[in-house]
Amino acid sequence: MAPATLPATVYRLTDIAPTADSMFEATSTGRLAAPGVDVMELDIAGSPAVLYFRQHPPSKAGWTPGLSSLTGVSLPLVKQDCEAVLIVAAEPYVYGIGFGQGYLAVADSREPGFGLRCALRAVDPARVRDVGRRALGGLPRHDSTYVPDGIPIGGVGIRDYAELVKKLGGLIKASDLGLSHRESVSVEGADGLRLPIPLEPTAFRALLHRLNEISEREVPSDFERLEAIRPVGSEPLRDRLDALLDEALRGQGDPRLHVAVPSTLIELRHEARSYRIKVGSVAIVREELDLDDLRRRCKVQHCISPSAALREGTVEMCADSEGKESIGRARAIRWIEAVGSIGSHVYQLSDGDWYECGATYVRSVQRRLQELIVPEPEVTMLPWRAGESEEDYNVRMQDTLGRGRYLCLDRKFSRTRQQRRGKGYEACDGLTDRHTLVHVKAAGSSEPLSHQFAQALISTRTLYSEPDARAKFSAKVAELSGGLLTVPEDFVPSKVVLAVLLKGKELTPDSLYPFAQVALVTLADTLRRDHGVIVEVVGIPNDS
Repeated sequence: MAPATLPATVYRLTDIAPTADSMFEATSTGRLAAPGVDVMELDIAGSPAVLYFRQHPPSKAGWTPGLSSLTGVSLPLVKQDCEAVLIVAAEPYVYGIGFGQGYLAVADSREPGFGLRCALRAVDPARVRDVGRRALGGLPRHDSTYVPDGIPIGGVGIRDYAELVKKLGGLIKASDLGLSHRESVSVEGADGLRLPIPLEPTAFRALLHRLNEISEREVPSDFERLEAIRPVGSEPLRDRLDALLDEALRGQGDPRLHVAVPSTLIELRHEARSYRIKVGSVAIVREELDLDDLRRRCKVQHCISPSAALREGTVEMCADSEGKESIGRARAIRWIEAVGSIGSHVYQLSDGDWYECGATYVRSVQRRLQELIVPEPEVTMLPWRAGESEEDYNVRMQDTLGRGRYLCLDRKFSRTRQQRRGKGYEACDGLTDRHTLVHVKAAGSSEPLSHQFAQALISTRTLYSEPDARAKFSAKVAELSGGLLTVPEDFVPSKVVLAVLLKGKELTPDSLYPFAQVALVTLADTLRRDHGVIVEVVGIPNDS
C-alpha cells in the first residue's frame, strides 16, 4: 500500500511572484542551472509549479582515502546521489521543498524563521519535543533539549530574556494541517517546517494554503515570550553596530568575536570534514573553520566593508576533505558571533542579526511573577493573626484543615548524608493531601524571603537526590499524621507552594521587593528546568 504522506521540509521563498514564469526565472540560477539539471513546469491541483531534478555522476566516497591510508587496502567504492527541488505557488506565497540535497538550492532564497513562526502558532504548548536556543550576552552557546514524549514548554527552562529560540518541535493536531491519517503529527520548525506532506495533489495544495493561514495567526500566550526578543530594527543603529564589527574584523576595537555554527546547520556539524569559505571572488577550503581565515578574506575586500563582505559571502559545510561535497551553506555572517557595546547598552550578533542583550529582562521578570502569583491557590491560607509565630500559624492551619489535609512539618528537621550538621534540613512547613510542599514566611523585607526560597530549593533537591532523605520524609509524615496522610518511600515533589505574608501590604508582583522578585523567578525557573517542579506563590492575608 502506497504511503499517504512523506516527511519533508517546506521552505517559504522570498521575492518571487506565484506564477510559473516568475518561479522559473527566479530559481533557474546557481545550483539549479548546473549541467544535467532537468526542469519541468507542472500544475498541482491548479497551482503552478516547477520541478528540478538531476542524477549526479558516480563519485568516490569522501572517507575512502583515509580508510585506505589507515588499512593499506585500496577501496574502489563509489556512491551516486540524486536530488530534486519542487517550487510551488500557494498565493500569495511561493514554497520550495528539497529532496535529497535539493534543499541546498534554496538556501539563499528562503524566508528566515518561517518554520519556527509556524511551529510557535501550531504546536501544542503542552507537547513540546524539541527546542534549540542560542545564549545572549555570554558564551557563544547553543543548547538543545529533546524529549520524545513531549513536555510543557515551561519544563524546558528557557530564559526568554537571555536566550533566542531558533528551533521548536512538537506535536500538533493532524486536522490543523488538513491531515486525517492520524490524530496528531510531529513538526519541527526553524527556517523551514519539517512535517508530513500529503501525496494527494489536492490535499498537498490545501496544506500549503493552511500554512499561509497558520503563519498569520496570533502566537499563543504560552509561546508569546519566545518571540519577545526581536532583532535591532533601527537602520542607523545597525549601521553603527556593523561599524563596530568592521573594527573587530580588522583586529581593532572592543567587540569580542567567536566562530559559531548557524542554528539551521548545527545538527550537520558531525558530518563535516571541511569548510569552503567564499568571501569575495576566491574560495578557500579548510579542515576547521577558523576566525583568522574569515578575517583574512575580509581584509582583502577593498571595495566593501568587512561586515558587508561577510553578508555577501558564504561558508559551506562539506562532507569531504576537498570541499566538493556540500551538505550545508549559509551566509558567512552567520558563522560568527560578536558582542559589542554602545554606551551602557550591550548587543550581540547572532545568526546574522543584531540583538540587544537584556532588553526584555524587566518585562520577562514581571511576566513570570504574574504567572507565579496565583489568584486561586491549591490550598487557602488562613489570615495571619497579629503576634502569631510561624510555627503557631502552621499548627493552626493543621488544626483547622485536619492532619489529613494539611500536616504541619514546621521545625521538624531531618539529617541526611549531605544535610548532616546541626539539626539537618526542614523539608517544608506544611504538606497538603495532594503531596504539595508548602513553605510559609512572614516578611517585612527581602531577607526572610531569601531564606524561604533557599529552603524550597534545598529541600526539593535533597528529596530528589538523596534516598535516605526520601525514606525519612515518608516515615515522618506517617508518624506525625497518625497515618491520615502518607507518601511513598520514593516520594519526590511535583509542586511547591510559597505562602507569603508581606507585612503591611497585599502580595502582588509590584509589591514584592525587587531583590525577591528576581530571586523568586530564578528559583521557579530552576526547579522547573531541573526537576519539572511547579512553583506557585500565594499571599497570606492579615487578620485585621
